[in-house]
Amino acid sequence: MGVVSPSDDELEIQAGVVEQEEDESGTQWFNRLQEWHSNNNALFHTALDSHRRDMFASYPLTPGQPSMASIDEYIYTQRQEELCLHITPDANHPALSVLIPMAMQDTGLFRAFLAAAQSQYEWRRNRNPRNPQRSQAMIMIQNDAIATLQKRLAQPAAHLDDGLIMSVLHLMVADSCSMDLPALKLHLKGVRQILALRGGLSDTPSHLALRAILATNEFYIALGQYLQLSLDDLSTVPMQPITYVQHPFPSDVTRDLAKLPLGLAEAALSGQLSVRCMKMLSNLAQWAHLANTQASTAEDAMTRYCRLFCEPREFARDAVMLLLDLRRSNIPPGLEHVVCLGLAIIVRHLSGQNRTNIFDHASLTALMANVKAVDTPNVVESEVIIWLALVINWRAHTAGGVPAADDLLDYVLDSFPAARSWKGITKICRKFWWFGRFEQEWKMYWQRGLDRVKNRSSGGRLLQRQALNLVQR
Repeated sequence: MGVVSPSDDELEIQAGVVEQEEDESGTQWFNRLQEWHSNNNALFHTALDSHRRDMFASYPLTPGQPSMASIDEYIYTQRQEELCLHITPDANHPALSVLIPMAMQDTGLFRAFLAAAQSQYEWRRNRNPRNPQRSQAMIMIQNDAIATLQKRLAQPAAHLDDGLIMSVLHLMVADSCSMDLPALKLHLKGVRQILALRGGLSDTPSHLALRAILATNEFYIALGQYLQLSLDDLSTVPMQPITYVQHPFPSDVTRDLAKLPLGLAEAALSGQLSVRCMKMLSNLAQWAHLANTQASTAEDAMTRYCRLFCEPREFARDAVMLLLDLRRSNIPPGLEHVVCLGLAIIVRHLSGQNRTNIFDHASLTALMANVKAVDTPNVVESEVIIWLALVINWRAHTAGGVPAADDLLDYVLDSFPAARSWKGITKICRKFWWFGRFEQEWKMYWQRGLDRVKNRSSGGRLLQRQALNLVQR
């Protein structure tokens, strides 16, 4: 592809310089080296260079010399990201195996991709993630991507152009990182109009990747509004109807219930879950098995990774949008709130030490409030709460540890005697989605929680005895 490889050609240049150093001054050598580095097709060394070099050999030509470090870091972080429940595809992550090749074949799309990568790179380095400052380089890159996008929009049948949609989604990532909510909402409105014109997206790998990026943006917009970190806005999260049905259930609802594990089916039969919630859970059942199986061929693996990139994100988005509508409809907190928020936390893994952890703490605080709002929970409600608390605690610790997750598990162990026996816990968890490969980890975090509760209880009794002794003296 016309690439200059620093690993080989750089050595040749250096050897040539050694042979000619008697004939060239130091200034001439420096000028030649600068000229070599100005080659837009050359790859420049950065701290994460090997990650980029493993992916591809050159970038499309872009104005100026953009920061390669931002792309290196983008690739590195995507290689580390898990799709769902410890599934980490490394270089086969759809963001790398699908989206980057799309950008490599399309100069205009590459500019938008560069804007997204650079915005994330700078956002991670801003002292205050709530008030980020864009660099001059970022502004230039973003303006260039927007100018290219405007030209693309003027093309015939632009709404059928996948690159156009992906460009807008990359710019939405840049908007989010710079906290530019007006631009984010404008781009969201635009991409929804484009999708409406073309009748939506399909289930091909490229379209699943596009849907995943869109769902991620919509998820954080809805979550921010639900957690009241931003104002409720019907233009970005439109209100959808919420309906409940009584026995006997209609045939379509019955079909959805048949797809659910026993524990959630019992919760649905209690009449506390809306039709929307039951439909959402049946959709989850369509892909949950993918998190517990292995693909047999490379093609199957690509499809599996793309589905796990997309469908969990769409589920989490739908769950948070339902939570927002429940509050808008003044429906008091109950089992449905616990199910939606608990599963959204599990599916969109807790981020640990990265800069979205403000959502983790706020989400767990909201979940604790919802759990406590379930007045005198019955057996079905208790089992749902116990299962969610255990799995959430495990997710929190594998992401770096979130104290609020320990508080939730401790509250459940204090409140529900059935949770204090591992035999009882496993019996309950097997009524929901059970993953045998995680059993030992779940048991370890359950035991830690039980130890905390026992230590706190024994410490409390010790204080009581000490206080009694002081009174008796």
